[in-house]
Amino acid sequence: MHLSFAHLSDPHNPLTPNIKLKQILNKRLFGYLSWHRKRHLRHKPEILSALIDDIRTTAPDHIVISGDLVNIALPEEFTASRDWLKKVGAPQDVTVVPGNHDAYVPIPENQGIGHWKPWMVGDCENYIKFPFVRRRGPVAFVMLSTSNPTPLFSATGAIGKQQLKRLENILSNLRKLDLFRVVILHHPPEDHPTIHRKALQDRILFREVLARTGAELILHGHQHHSHFGSIPGPIGKIPVLGVPSASMVLNPIKGDEARWNFINVHRKKTNWLLSNHTRSLTEHGFKTFGKWQLAVPFPNISV
Repeated sequence: MHLSFAHLSDPHNPLTPNIKLKQILNKRLFGYLSWHRKRHLRHKPEILSALIDDIRTTAPDHIVISGDLVNIALPEEFTASRDWLKKVGAPQDVTVVPGNHDAYVPIPENQGIGHWKPWMVGDCENYIKFPFVRRRGPVAFVMLSTSNPTPLFSATGAIGKQQLKRLENILSNLRKLDLFRVVILHHPPEDHPTIHRKALQDRILFREVLARTGAELILHGHQHHSHFGSIPGPIGKIPVLGVPSASMVLNPIKGDEARWNFINVHRKKTNWLLSNHTRSLTEHGFKTFGKWQLAVPFPNISV
């Protein structure tokens, strides 16, 4: 049993043109000024296109995107990003969770992430509800939202008690089905990768759930840096893998250049074999930046 999949994050598709002043007389104004002052120099659509082309060349079985498709949560950004998602792949082949920029300000679902619904629902579901699950081969993708509107100068995330309760039930049930459980969220679940005003507020509660239920892999974005860490699970450490922005320029002022992870999951007789190839932007296109493999134990269903 085997599945390959690509993980990318934080594409930050460009701001749409013809933005009206009345649309940005709130927190959006600061994001609008930040985009035009510096962020448009760091995030380039041509780099994002090249990264997607590189993924197509590699031909993974599935693609997961861990948030921040837009910048200041204008309705026009969500429709433009829907059109971008159509180019990335069909809904059955691509799965998405939102990030903090996708909830930059409060916005009704039908004007916001509702446009991404085909890529953001569970198997056999026709409504958006987190966490949701998509099973592909031996892998179960468990998709969480940490996306909530926040005050000015804050980019924190929160999962919330309802999601955490459902997450515990989902992971406990999946543990019995001989599946490789991949939990995907936007914000990193550890304490150290990001500063307080950008952190996951209920990360301790999240880690407590995972310490009871386990998972085989956790993926995130948000911090625009590559990251490889771990959190405690019931029978050992759970690997945590973060990826930079998919549109970041080479030698950026902040963060790492555009990268994506090509992840392979193989079921062996006594354990899972997890391997990863990081593909990174270079002066000569995307090249393999690093690779590793890790034996991941089967869960103890009696835990």
